[in-house]
Order: sequence, then C-alpha cells, then structure tokens
Amino acid sequence: MSPKQKGPSADYEDEAGRWLAFARGDLESATALLGTRTPNRNVGYLAQQAAEKALKAVILLDNAPFEMTHDLNAVAAQLPADFRAPVDTADLAWLADLETSARYPDEGDTITGDDGRRAARMADNILAAVAAHFTARGIDETKIDPE
Repeated sequence: MSPKQKGPSADYEDEAGRWLAFARGDLESATALLGTRTPNRNVGYLAQQAAEKALKAVILLDNAPFEMTHDLNAVAAQLPADFRAPVDTADLAWLADLETSARYPDEGDTITGDDGRRAARMADNILAAVAAHFTARGIDETKIDPE
C-alpha cells in the first residue's frame, strides 16, 4: 500500500460508519452556516469534505483501501460496482475544486451564497445515497456514534 492510501481496519463496518458520521457532521455544519455572516467558502469546504468522507465510507464498507485524495472523481472511480454517486463527474469536479479554493485566498473564484447552497445540496444528495447504501447492507447509519 502506498503512503497515499488508506486501508480499512479489521472492523471495517465500524470504521466506515465513523467516516459517514464525520461526513454527516460536516454537512450539518455547512448547512448551519448557510445564510450567516460566515464566509461562503467555509460552507463550500465543509460540503466538499462531507461528500468526500461519505464516498470514502462506501469504499471502506466494501473492506477496500482508497487513495488519499480530495479529487472526488478519483474517489468515485474507486467506488464498488454496487454504488453509483448521485451526481455527475462535472459536479464532482466542481465540488472538489471548492476544497482548494475555500482554503487559500489566491486559489480560484469567490464562492457565492448560491455556490454554498449548491454545494450543500450536492453533499446532501451524496449522503442520502450513502445512507441508503448502508441500509441496503443492513447497517442503520442513524445509530452510528459520531465520536
């Protein structure tokens, strides 16, 4: 395994659940910040992180390693065959770009309120699909302890 990969633990279902719980927390934080005086870049960053962690949870649930990257299309390429991300590659690329443009003042365009809402909606759609995937595998994601 290269240093840029993350492998599952022996208890991969619990680990996948923790990744999903962290994703849920990131999305809840992003949603709570919408319409506040907090910069929209923070909403975009948290939404991107929610989507990334949720998709990686699906990979871990399949007891597989994943590449440590923020590129959501690269993450999506590692998803198991029985899961398909509910957003297209162009949307995944746009959302992934928020991770960089939100962190550094010299990276990309300003993130608007509409961008923040779009990012939160996309992350919410991804988390809903991931939650359904967990349910199909017999795991109630609402009972996962986020800590």
